Amino acid sequence: MEEEVNPVAWNYTVCIEDRVEDQVKVVDGVKHFQNRPIICRDSPIDGGVYLGPTAGEAIVVDSEKYPAINNLYKIAKMKATEDGKINKHKVLQAVFGTVKDTIPYNENGVNALLDDIVTGDDVKISLDVFINSKAGVCRHQALACGALLEKFKKEGHVKGTPSIDRNAIYHGGHAWCRYTNSVGDVFILDVAQNYLGRLTDAPKDKRWPYERPDKD
Repeated sequence: MEEEVNPVAWNYTVCIEDRVEDQVKVVDGVKHFQNRPIICRDSPIDGGVYLGPTAGEAIVVDSEKYPAINNLYKIAKMKATEDGKINKHKVLQAVFGTVKDTIPYNENGVNALLDDIVTGDDVKISLDVFINSKAGVCRHQALACGALLEKFKKEGHVKGTPSIDRNAIYHGGHAWCRYTNSVGDVFILDVAQNYLGRLTDAPKDKRWPYERPDKD
């Protein structure tokens, strides 16, 4: 059998849970880390914590405790407003544009923040720190997109569901926001790689493999 070239690994969350298994507690069927639900594929985002495959920052997304996501939401709502009301057809572009403008990709800036703040393994740090510092990488941008879409849904402007998806190929890992609308159409919001659109319209060459293992 011919060996698969550059296979895509979708076991990030499993690897993470194995790495911190001694700190994971199950509450009402949901895995928690330091009293917060772990953000994984198809899980809620706001209120949770996002862990990486290696020890580092544990990113807390919490718009009730911290203000930055709510501030971004105000900006996104303005971008999506037409004739005095939210146009649901403009929500994805509004979210994408807001995150792109307010959390530019800045790996050096992120590393500098982590050097100053993170003093141990899996130290919790709010997503607000990266938003306020105007520095993020794919994971911070994806989390912001997902949290904003949850807010649009909570207020009844859209009916779809966001997810933070991530996988790895031979040269590294990547995270993005996946949004499935009320009729099952799948959209990708990948600020880091500047792609917003339907999964089926994503270029076939020179782009990240967004398709899940079941090919949707």
